[in-house]
Amino acid sequence: MKIVAMAAPMPTYYDVLQVARDASAAEVRTAYRKLAQKYHPDKMPDNANAVRAMTAINAAYEVLSDPHRRAEHDLWIRRAERTRQPLPPVPQGPQSLWAILHPATSWPWYLLSATVLGAFGTVATAVYLTAMPARAAPLPAATTPTAAACQAAPAPKHCAPRS
Repeated sequence: MKIVAMAAPMPTYYDVLQVARDASAAEVRTAYRKLAQKYHPDKMPDNANAVRAMTAINAAYEVLSDPHRRAEHDLWIRRAERTRQPLPPVPQGPQSLWAILHPATSWPWYLLSATVLGAFGTVATAVYLTAMPARAAPLPAATTPTAAACQAAPAPKHCAPRS
């Protein structure tokens, strides 16, 4: 039988029965019987902790003798060990403004900024053109008919009425 020291702050049932985690059912039963003989309240009538120790031993054997409950207990141990592992170190932040704004490392921010500015410019232009009244553009000077041309030809719409 392998004696396992309490390595965790919260003892497991393997620690209570003092067996390894990969112990067989026979090894668990042997360890239970040995500890039950040692800590039985009838063998230690003057020890007040014997009842508490026997209760813990019985609970541990109850769980470890049932394969389904033992698997659940093993899963609980793995989860508890995983949460006790230290977190990875936090990387050091940038040392200068250039490290933050360097195009090789922050190109997505440049792309996002250019897209937002382009969209803002498009919306601003559309709002400006919608809000401003249309201005009448004067006809170019070469196409404006002269008074003589209006009198010689039948009256087009853009000529002044004849008197």
